[in-house]
Amino acid sequence: MAKISPKNIAEAVYEATKNKSGQGLAFVLKRSAQIIKEKRMLGKSNEVLSALQNIFDKKTGTVRMKVTTTNNIGIEEKSKLESEIKEKYKAQIVIGEFFKKEELLGGMKIEVGDEILDNTYKNKLQKLEKFLIQEK
Repeated sequence: MAKISPKNIAEAVYEATKNKSGQGLAFVLKRSAQIIKEKRMLGKSNEVLSALQNIFDKKTGTVRMKVTTTNNIGIEEKSKLESEIKEKYKAQIVIGEFFKKEELLGGMKIEVGDEILDNTYKNKLQKLEKFLIQEK
Protein backbone atom coordinates (compact mmCIF):
# COMPACT_ATOMS: atom_id res chain seq x y z
CA MET A 1 0.00 0.00 0.00
CA ALA A 2 1.37 3.40 -1.00
CA LYS A 3 1.96 6.04 1.60
CA ILE A 4 -0.40 9.01 1.48
CA SER A 5 1.46 12.29 1.17
CA PRO A 6 0.17 15.83 1.63
CA LYS A 7 0.69 16.35 -2.11
CA ASN A 8 -1.47 13.28 -2.92
CA ILE A 9 -4.24 14.60 -0.68
CA ALA A 10 -4.01 18.05 -2.26
CA GLU A 11 -4.25 16.59 -5.76
CA ALA A 12 -7.28 14.51 -4.74
CA VAL A 13 -8.99 17.50 -3.14
CA TYR A 14 -8.32 19.62 -6.24
CA GLU A 15 -9.75 16.98 -8.57
CA ALA A 16 -12.76 16.37 -6.32
CA THR A 17 -13.59 20.08 -6.03
CA LYS A 18 -13.06 20.96 -9.69
CA ASN A 19 -16.23 22.47 -11.19
CA LYS A 20 -18.12 22.24 -7.90
CA SER A 21 -19.82 25.03 -6.03
CA GLY A 22 -22.34 25.55 -3.26
CA GLN A 23 -23.40 22.50 -1.27
CA GLY A 24 -21.46 20.08 -3.49
CA LEU A 25 -18.24 21.95 -2.80
CA ALA A 26 -18.99 22.21 0.90
CA PHE A 27 -19.64 18.45 1.10
CA VAL A 28 -16.38 17.56 -0.68
CA LEU A 29 -14.34 19.90 1.51
CA LYS A 30 -15.95 18.59 4.69
CA ARG A 31 -15.32 15.00 3.63
CA SER A 32 -11.71 15.86 2.75
CA ALA A 33 -11.18 17.29 6.23
CA GLN A 34 -12.68 14.13 7.75
CA ILE A 35 -10.31 11.92 5.74
CA ILE A 36 -7.30 13.99 6.82
CA LYS A 37 -8.44 13.57 10.43
CA GLU A 38 -9.05 9.81 10.01
CA LYS A 39 -5.61 9.34 8.48
CA ARG A 40 -4.13 11.23 11.44
CA MET A 41 -2.63 13.86 9.19
CA LEU A 42 -3.98 17.00 10.86
CA GLY A 43 -0.38 17.92 11.72
CA LYS A 44 0.34 18.02 7.99
CA SER A 45 -2.63 20.24 7.14
CA ASN A 46 -0.38 23.24 6.37
CA GLU A 47 1.57 21.10 3.90
CA VAL A 48 -1.69 19.96 2.30
CA LEU A 49 -2.89 23.55 1.97
CA SER A 50 0.45 24.66 0.56
CA ALA A 51 0.42 21.84 -2.02
CA LEU A 52 -3.19 22.69 -2.90
CA GLN A 53 -2.23 26.35 -3.35
CA ASN A 54 0.64 25.32 -5.66
CA ILE A 55 -1.69 23.16 -7.77
CA PHE A 56 -4.24 25.97 -8.01
CA ASP A 57 -1.54 28.49 -8.92
CA LYS A 58 -0.21 26.28 -11.72
CA LYS A 59 -3.69 25.70 -13.16
CA THR A 60 -4.56 29.41 -13.10
CA GLY A 61 -1.15 30.76 -14.17
CA THR A 62 -0.64 32.54 -10.86
CA VAL A 63 2.79 33.53 -9.57
CA ARG A 64 3.33 34.66 -5.99
CA MET A 65 6.15 36.97 -5.03
CA LYS A 66 7.44 38.34 -1.75
CA VAL A 67 9.20 41.67 -1.85
CA THR A 68 11.16 42.98 1.12
CA THR A 69 12.52 46.54 1.20
CA THR A 70 13.73 49.02 3.79
CA ASN A 71 11.05 51.54 2.85
CA ASN A 72 7.51 51.22 1.59
CA ILE A 73 7.40 51.29 -2.19
CA GLY A 74 4.85 53.23 -4.19
CA ILE A 75 1.96 51.94 -6.25
CA GLU A 76 3.73 52.67 -9.54
CA GLU A 77 6.84 50.73 -8.50
CA LYS A 78 4.70 47.83 -7.26
CA SER A 79 2.78 47.60 -10.52
CA LYS A 80 6.00 47.88 -12.57
CA LEU A 81 7.56 45.07 -10.53
CA GLU A 82 4.43 42.91 -10.90
CA SER A 83 4.47 43.51 -14.69
CA GLU A 84 8.12 42.46 -14.92
CA ILE A 85 7.43 39.29 -12.91
CA LYS A 86 4.35 38.55 -15.03
CA GLU A 87 6.44 38.85 -18.20
CA LYS A 88 9.43 36.88 -16.87
CA TYR A 89 7.35 33.94 -15.60
CA LYS A 90 4.66 34.11 -18.33
CA ALA A 91 2.04 34.44 -15.61
CA GLN A 92 -1.59 35.41 -15.95
CA ILE A 93 -1.79 36.73 -12.39
CA VAL A 94 0.88 38.03 -10.02
CA ILE A 95 0.13 38.20 -6.33
CA GLY A 96 2.62 40.30 -4.44
CA GLU A 97 3.27 40.49 -0.73
CA PHE A 98 5.30 43.51 0.33
CA PHE A 99 7.27 43.68 3.56
CA LYS A 100 9.38 46.34 5.22
CA LYS A 101 12.61 45.47 7.08
CA GLU A 102 14.83 48.35 8.07
CA GLU A 103 17.79 46.07 8.90
CA LEU A 104 18.33 45.46 5.15
CA LEU A 105 19.91 48.96 4.98
CA GLY A 106 18.58 49.54 1.45
CA GLY A 107 17.84 47.75 -1.79
CA MET A 108 15.26 45.05 -2.41
CA LYS A 109 14.85 41.29 -1.95
CA ILE A 110 12.42 39.48 -4.27
CA GLU A 111 11.33 35.88 -3.77
CA VAL A 112 9.37 34.00 -6.44
CA GLY A 113 8.94 30.32 -5.68
CA ASP A 114 12.41 28.90 -5.05
CA GLU A 115 14.18 31.82 -6.71
CA ILE A 116 15.57 34.66 -4.61
CA LEU A 117 16.99 37.89 -5.98
CA ASP A 118 18.69 39.52 -3.03
CA ASN A 119 19.81 42.96 -4.10
CA THR A 120 19.90 44.43 -0.59
CA TYR A 121 22.78 46.46 0.76
CA LYS A 122 23.08 44.09 3.70
CA ASN A 123 23.60 41.14 1.35
CA LYS A 124 26.11 43.09 -0.76
CA LEU A 125 28.08 44.03 2.35
CA GLN A 126 28.12 40.40 3.52
CA LYS A 127 29.42 39.27 0.12
CA LEU A 128 32.09 41.96 0.18
CA GLU A 129 33.12 40.92 3.69
CA LYS A 130 33.45 37.26 2.63
CA PHE A 131 35.47 38.28 -0.41
CA LEU A 132 37.85 40.44 1.63
CA ILE A 133 38.34 37.76 4.29
CA GLN A 134 38.96 35.13 1.62
CA GLU A 135 41.70 37.18 -0.04
CA LYS A 136 43.90 37.27 3.07
